Amino acid sequence: MTNVDRPTSGSAIAGLRRLGSFRELGILVALALLCAFFWWKNPGVFTKPANWQIIMRFVATFGILAIGEIFVIITGGIDLSVGSMTALTGVLVAWLMVKGVGGVMLGMIPAILIVLLLSACVGLWHGFFVTRVGVPAFIITLGTWLIASGVAAYVTRGYPIVFDSGHPFLVLGQEEFHSIPIMFIIMVVVALCAVSLLNLTTLGRHIYAVGGNREAARVSGVKIDRVRLFCYVASSVMAGITGILLASRLGQGTPVVGSSYELWAIAATVIGGTSLFGGEGTILGALVGAAIMGVMQNGMVLMNVSSYLQTVVLGIVLVIAVVYDTLRRRRRK
Repeated sequence: MTNVDRPTSGSAIAGLRRLGSFRELGILVALALLCAFFWWKNPGVFTKPANWQIIMRFVATFGILAIGEIFVIITGGIDLSVGSMTALTGVLVAWLMVKGVGGVMLGMIPAILIVLLLSACVGLWHGFFVTRVGVPAFIITLGTWLIASGVAAYVTRGYPIVFDSGHPFLVLGQEEFHSIPIMFIIMVVVALCAVSLLNLTTLGRHIYAVGGNREAARVSGVKIDRVRLFCYVASSVMAGITGILLASRLGQGTPVVGSSYELWAIAATVIGGTSLFGGEGTILGALVGAAIMGVMQNGMVLMNVSSYLQTVVLGIVLVIAVVYDTLRRRRRK
């Protein structure tokens, strides 16, 4: 009987060890506890399908931004421009379809492609100054943050560009597929592509190598500048996708959207286990971090917490996550 039980107990122990080594286990438990708390406080509202759709749209918005941010942070950089780029790209996609160029209004697909191409050019701008000129990422992306927000306000003169009711573009942000928002499905597709790139390609291994030890990666033959350039382009394109989806969700391109979005995106990545020192982080962790932020924000709204206090909570959560990451790395050393 003992001989029969030993393999079973051994496999159980091995299973527990594998579960314990699961990187995102802690934040998944935190997400579950957070959902349980807000369900306990608002059992009749929190679990409604309409409320979950609101949360999924929130997670899609900041999840896509976090996916782009994680590429840059893994390499030891930062992108502070994603919030204002969200506003600018939303304004531009609305301008191209509603007002047009030279009086000629573009279709949905050409407008989206032009905006994504512009977003990629902004990423090239960041990567060039960081890799070739040696400007700190904090400075160049902060400059773009100011430029993009200013351009968005100047183009619209502060007024939103509103889509007509029933415009096909609104499907992306306002419709659902089997009760799941289409923008959430788009986030899942983007996340799967990002996971495949980071875990199944040589470029993905090089991204982690650059963030882990830049000089060792250089000696190993990794083209560091090209890798970092790609990451900044990816971050800007993700901001472009977010701006397009938000314009569709709101039914307008407005320059006032995107305020503090870069902080929400960074907070989601850090809560998800991405180190601000570079070299580690996962897409799943960033998405779970975005889900935690989404549930927390939604729950505070249901509890009638002041919007000012919600910002305070965001700051506290961000500080705790950064301090935890710093102490964790110090213990490792």
